[in-house]
Amino acid sequence: MNEPQTSVLNRLLEMGRRAINVFRSPQTPLYVKLLLAGGLVYILSPWDIIPEWVPVVGILDDIALGALLIAWAAGYQGKR
Repeated sequence: MNEPQTSVLNRLLEMGRRAINVFRSPQTPLYVKLLLAGGLVYILSPWDIIPEWVPVVGILDDIALGALLIAWAAGYQGKR
């Protein structure tokens, strides 16, 4: 019963590590780093397309944006 929660937590931690690695990599283009930083600012800012007070959807849009940005940016790591 505790295993799915651990799996989700591990996956989130891995996504965070990947984002940090992509951001710190010298091979990652500057515009990718800027988009990652902008996405993080958007996720953390109080202004949102869908406000957090909207049940479930308000938080899911931020999580989805973060996951999409990390997955997109990971494709640029090592390319130049």
